[in-house]
Amino acid sequence: MITLSDTKRLIQVFERDLRLQSAAAATSDESKKHRRVSGELDREVVEFALQVRTTGHSPEQMLVELKALLVRVAPEVSSAQRHELMSSVTGRAIDAFFGNSTEATKR
Repeated sequence: MITLSDTKRLIQVFERDLRLQSAAAATSDESKKHRRVSGELDREVVEFALQVRTTGHSPEQMLVELKALLVRVAPEVSSAQRHELMSSVTGRAIDAFFGNSTEATKR
């Protein structure tokens, strides 16, 4: 298991975004429905991916750990909504891991 200094914030921000997405879907709020990853969640995911990369772990290990961290967050949210946000987060983590992001290149 990968041990990273501070994943608590990542979990909190993911939960917040997941709940916001769920509420938007429940109210049919079109302006929020298409919002996938907030800027704050994006930064947390990029930081996580960069930390994992610098510890010498593989991208596959990173994804396993990321999913393990986030799988139990807000269990009452539907699996479809969770899957949608998780797909966006994992895609962003892969991009950051391989340095395909402006955030990753700034650090």
